[in-house]
Amino acid sequence: MMLQMNLTNNTSMTVELVDDPFVSAWAERVVTLELDETEHTALGSQNNNYPVETWHEHIQELCTELPLQLNRVGLEVPDFFPGYDNLVKLNSTNQYQHQMNLIHRWLVFCMFREPYEVNGKNYIPDNINELFDKDFDGMLQALFTLNQLVHKTESGYTKPGTPSFPGTKHGATMWDQGFLEDDKIGWAKDLEYKHLLTNDNYDVWLAKRILGKDFRECWLDADNPAYKDITNVGEILHYCFEVDPLNDDSHFYNSGAFKQWMQEHNRSVDNSAIGRIPIGNIIDKPENLKQVMQTCKIESIELV
Repeated sequence: MMLQMNLTNNTSMTVELVDDPFVSAWAERVVTLELDETEHTALGSQNNNYPVETWHEHIQELCTELPLQLNRVGLEVPDFFPGYDNLVKLNSTNQYQHQMNLIHRWLVFCMFREPYEVNGKNYIPDNINELFDKDFDGMLQALFTLNQLVHKTESGYTKPGTPSFPGTKHGATMWDQGFLEDDKIGWAKDLEYKHLLTNDNYDVWLAKRILGKDFRECWLDADNPAYKDITNVGEILHYCFEVDPLNDDSHFYNSGAFKQWMQEHNRSVDNSAIGRIPIGNIIDKPENLKQVMQTCKIESIELV
């Protein structure tokens, strides 16, 4: 089975789909959904000349919105969060990233409604379930908004794990293709997909929609992979997909450094624990593939 991606430059690329019932069912459904605008994205950030003033503006936005969003739903800013004045005084991006890792994980574990300790203290309030029962949509909106603002501040510098990242084929532009309507496939626990999990190199993947980070992002953020929010597959699978022919993450996942890092944090490196869901490979890549990935978007998709 083949999936044709028709692009905005009046060309197309054809994906030879993985021969599997899960992928076939995905393809037959995905061509009926209305495409959202293709998002150009990349793994990590590498900014050496980002204006400090702009970065500080993003930090100020986060620090202003944090109490406003949290107080609106009955939460308080955790006392481990340094605040604006202390954040802008930090001497290194490693120190700043550590603080963002802490607040990001707190936001995620509020969504999980599970304990999260910093320096031996649990910062998830005892009434977290009651707060969700009172205003479920408001809680999610506040936590997601703040999560996005955390990531916005992180775009202003080179991630601290970049120099040590195993492999060299990462960081190039890829596409994240979503939809304008409900794109939920179902709860992962109810679906037959685990036999597909792999970290071999593919051009097209089922896109991740997770609350936390995947293992690549965790490494780049110098974060701790021991936590449950570090995963490559979320609890709910979606039809959205990633087109990523310029990168090759197999270098990362097969490296001795990655395996040692995971072992040190008692995490499995078996595909069943860290694999992703492949969709297929592009069989007619243009010679100017890099330019296409940087400038084009998907206009429509069809089975051919």
